[in-house]
Amino acid sequence: MKPHLKPLVKNLLSSRQADPLAAAPADALHAPSRPYPNGWFCLAFTDEVRPGSVTTRPLAGAEVVLYRTANGTLRAVRPRCPHLGAHLGVGGWVEGEDIVCPFHQFAFGPDGTCVRTGYGEPPPKASLSPYPVCEANGSVYVWWHALGLPPQWDVPLFPMDDRQPFSHDTFDLAGHPQDVIENAFDWGHLPTLHGLKGLDIEGAPVAGQQVGTVTATARGTMMRGFRQSYTLTVIGLATIAARTVLPRGAGSLYVMLHATPTGPGRIQLRFGTKLELSGVPGLPDRMGRAAVMPVARLLSAVLQRVASVDTGADLLMWHHQEHVEHPKLAKGDGPIGRYRQWAQQFYTEPTGGPAPPRPSRTEAIRAEE
Repeated sequence: MKPHLKPLVKNLLSSRQADPLAAAPADALHAPSRPYPNGWFCLAFTDEVRPGSVTTRPLAGAEVVLYRTANGTLRAVRPRCPHLGAHLGVGGWVEGEDIVCPFHQFAFGPDGTCVRTGYGEPPPKASLSPYPVCEANGSVYVWWHALGLPPQWDVPLFPMDDRQPFSHDTFDLAGHPQDVIENAFDWGHLPTLHGLKGLDIEGAPVAGQQVGTVTATARGTMMRGFRQSYTLTVIGLATIAARTVLPRGAGSLYVMLHATPTGPGRIQLRFGTKLELSGVPGLPDRMGRAAVMPVARLLSAVLQRVASVDTGADLLMWHHQEHVEHPKLAKGDGPIGRYRQWAQQFYTEPTGGPAPPRPSRTEAIRAEE
């Protein structure tokens, strides 16, 4: 990253009030022109939704309440209690396998059905409105579709050790998920913005597939001075997952970049790092990994801080970037044109602008499968 960008990145990452004479975020100057894309979007890392917890997260102009029951069952529902409309995420709590509304203490079971009232009367025939939710690669994903359709594809799983969480941060930015995921195919910015050298990169999205892969070798990434190879997996218009296999079988480094639309022209950017070290020689694999996990978690936290500064340069660009519908591309930019054609599959036509999520009965059934 160029030295003159570092103060701007530091200011953005620290969430301090911006200089009134500085450039405004993109959504303050340009009316958002693109709708929310359809797909799976990360609303939390797994360790943020612990058993018994209730968490509210924004998604596509609405809110989602995430909670995990005492037995570890993960649920995502619309905030509104069907009784009198109280917000389940404002004072609601988990009681065993049920979520309890704070207003009249109506309780709802894992399938969303009201199972009891707070004053001993028979419960009404009422249910919560669920969202399809899944847990993959240390991340919690919720499905959103402009027409309320059920999930059309699955999030791929990586060979991670789920016992070790990511070190992670979340940033609120101006931007659109499509521009964030475009980073995987914008190869020209890697040497100019990030200082990568000796770059050898290939890969492009395949029409009709929701997941794409890019492989690359370069110097100048987090492990300075070493030439390393990594694989980027692009998951819809939501996630860039990077995996680097360490030399001599030492382990793997995972970096997750999640872009979640929260409102017109706004996103939450979730960024996480996890270093998984190979086990102790002579011990079974699972036991050996557990033995080195404290060291791996400490190193993950260190690498997260290093990587956040480098990724902060991207955040700065996205926060102020105006989308160019017909860019004047140059040789060396990478397969940006092919990416943008591929991205169109995640939008509903006619778009009609951003629409609030409307979970259907089909979604409710799919969420329980």
